[in-house]
Order: sequence, then structure tokens, then C-alpha cells
Amino acid sequence: MEPYALRADSRAVKIRWISVQCYEIKLPNGKTIITDPFYWDKNNYDGWTPDMFNKELQMVHDVYAQTGFSVDDFEGADYIILNHVHGDHTNIVGQLWDKFRGRVLVPGATAEEIAKIFDIPYGAIYPLYPGNTYYFGDFDENDNYVEDFVLKTYPGCHDSRAFREGVFKRPSDPTDGTGGSDIFGVPCPNRTNGLGYMFNMNFLIETSNNFRIDFSAGRDFEEHAHHVASTERPNLMLRHRIRSYSPEYTAKQIETMGAQLYMPLHHNNARASNEDLNAYFAKVNEILKEHRSSAVAFNPEPYKWYSIYTSIIGE
Repeated sequence: MEPYALRADSRAVKIRWISVQCYEIKLPNGKTIITDPFYWDKNNYDGWTPDMFNKELQMVHDVYAQTGFSVDDFEGADYIILNHVHGDHTNIVGQLWDKFRGRVLVPGATAEEIAKIFDIPYGAIYPLYPGNTYYFGDFDENDNYVEDFVLKTYPGCHDSRAFREGVFKRPSDPTDGTGGSDIFGVPCPNRTNGLGYMFNMNFLIETSNNFRIDFSAGRDFEEHAHHVASTERPNLMLRHRIRSYSPEYTAKQIETMGAQLYMPLHHNNARASNEDLNAYFAKVNEILKEHRSSAVAFNPEPYKWYSIYTSIIGE
């Protein structure tokens, strides 16, 4: 007689964080989703001298620029999903499309602008609108339809300094045609600055093995959670870690959503103050444990693949 198994593992997804809100997600069938494709290499500043940096460029260098990765290191991009179209969420979308020829899923009102800026064929662009359910898949070599994932879309709201610091940018601002784009190598002039503030889209990915990933960025989390938590019950929560959020508030958001796992979005901003995010999320987990929650927050190392499993483990 065979001995009893000590454990059994079913892998839900593989996932890794690249930069800002860019995650590479490997689905059970091997297809790949990229969220908010962005990478800004420090090599872009080779040869620069200190006098060439103004306050904004210094911030971009310190907070956004990274090393050790490139577009060539992505393993796939069958689907590219944009939460919004600012430069720090889109600057490599054209390069990724050229390499992988996937589908680019964007907030509907921004679709034509994204196609034009990055010269992506219109037929590869898939406009999305809040409040809808979309089914994505393809036919295999035997002409059998294979579902890749289901996508449910929700309204989003950009976290602008206008609401935190009283800084309002008007359409008449002379930088409106370049703001948030030129500093990341995006062709200008373009309309992404205003469109990125106006059109934001949160979403929920449901894989073919019923693993649910909720993606929400910006303000109005409570409104988003109201529509998602009780009906979808996501397993993994990808959520914007706004700089002003205390560990207590982040823990509260995780408990409100009811997800088992949390990984952050846009947490690169912690570099501005040399904040230790490992210590931050350790505190979040302490609070969750005190509240007797089984949820866990996890701060990913850039570029490192992680596998998420549902497991049976003998004790």
C-alpha cells in the first residue's frame, strides 16, 4: 500500500513585481498578463551632471529609476491591462506589444490615444468600460476554445495631489501636453496627462481555476470594496499603498476586502523618504494578527518570481 501523502499543492498563479504598478502574472495555462507596463532605467541618466537635474527630474531619478531589468526580461504579454494612461503606467507598452503582439486592454476613452502614441494597431487595442464582465480566451491547435480569464471592471479614481496638497492643474497649464510623459520617454505632445486623471479603471481577474485577483489603485477604496468584497471575495489584493497610509489603515483595507493575501502597488514612492517597507508591512501583519485575521501582507522583491498555491499540508 502506498503511504499517505504528506502534502498536496495546487499552484494558482505565478507573479512578480517589476516597478510602480507593473506586475507580470502567469496564468495556470501559461498565458501572461502585464499590468500597467512601466520600467525606467537609471542608464537613461548616463553622462548627466548635477546641474542638469531640476527638482522634478531629481525626484524621478530617486523614486522611479531602477537597474537590473529590461523589456527583454519579460517572459510574456498576452494581455496588457492599463489602470490609467499616465507615463509611469504605460511607458513600455509599445515595446511590449512589439515583442509579444498581445491584446492591450485600456479604459475606453483613452484607447485611440494609446494606439496613436505607441503606434499599436487599432485591432490590438481593446476598450474597457466600468461595470462590465469580459471573457478572454483563444482557440487551441484543435480549434477548441480555451478560457484564459474573466475580467470584471469597476470605476477608479486617481490619487492626485489636488486632493492631498491642494495642487490643481488646469487644462491651460503649459505643461499639460507633456506632464507625466516626457520624463519617462513617452512621445509628446499627447493627451495622457488629463486622460490619466479622468479615466481610471479598477478590475478583478478570475483565472480558469477560480483564483481571484483584485486590482485597485488611487482613492475611493471604500466604494470599490463595497462592490467587490461581498460578491467576489478575492484571494489576492493588489492595492495602492499611498504614502500617507498608516499601517493601521492598510490593515483595515485588507480586512475590509477580505482577501487572504495583499501585495502593494505604487510603493516605489517609499524611496522618496528611504522608508523601510519590509518593516512597514511587518507592522501591518502584526496588526492583522492582533485582529485575529488570517490575511497576510507581502512586500515583493523586484523582478523575483513568486508562486501562490492552495495547499494541503500535514501537521
